[in-house]
Amino acid sequence: MTTSETSRGSPKGMTRRRAETRRRVIEAAYDVFTELGIRDAPVELICDRAGFTRGAFYSNFASKEELFLAVYEVQMQERTERLRAAVAEATAAADPASPDAVTRVLQDAGVLFMESLTADETWYLLNVEFRAQALRQPELRAPTAAAERRFHDALAQILLDLLGRLGLRLTVEPQNAVITIVRLYETMLERAILDEVPSTADNRYVTQVLPRLLTALVAPGGD
Repeated sequence: MTTSETSRGSPKGMTRRRAETRRRVIEAAYDVFTELGIRDAPVELICDRAGFTRGAFYSNFASKEELFLAVYEVQMQERTERLRAAVAEATAAADPASPDAVTRVLQDAGVLFMESLTADETWYLLNVEFRAQALRQPELRAPTAAAERRFHDALAQILLDLLGRLGLRLTVEPQNAVITIVRLYETMLERAILDEVPSTADNRYVTQVLPRLLTALVAPGGD
């Protein structure tokens, strides 16, 4: 994937027909990956689910790893859009003068944005599997890092916009704040998976830990 690629994982200048083919392969790949994992997902099954032959796969992607990065871009964009909408809705109803505005906004946005633990668990496991491959294969490291960086940049902008509406600023670099938040969430999700916490359990990370963490990383905007 390169920075010339547009939304939904389709490169600029691509014909409408080819873009539609690519979109269907990406959607089918997400379903198959979540069912079988990346390593055990047959290219033939992905193509069958999308309604195409193997030729459609290889005319768009060089490997399953490249296809997963396209799936990642689409998934992260969708999650970013949901978060942006959730934050806008939460801040619109918040009183910036209230002393607990940040906590309440983060709680509301978090609850609106976070999917069920089952859905997040499935996506998290796919990311763990792919990241392990990227760490072992040097040719995957740069595109993987670039994809994650784009996602983190989008999250950082949403975070800055949120704090700006509340009259606050970060006391650390936005990227560092985002990485801290994302990695802490992933660690707590991993703990929940290992401890077999039910998917219906209350997400204390969203309602308690995240607001307190972010509160510790902000200061009044005028300082």
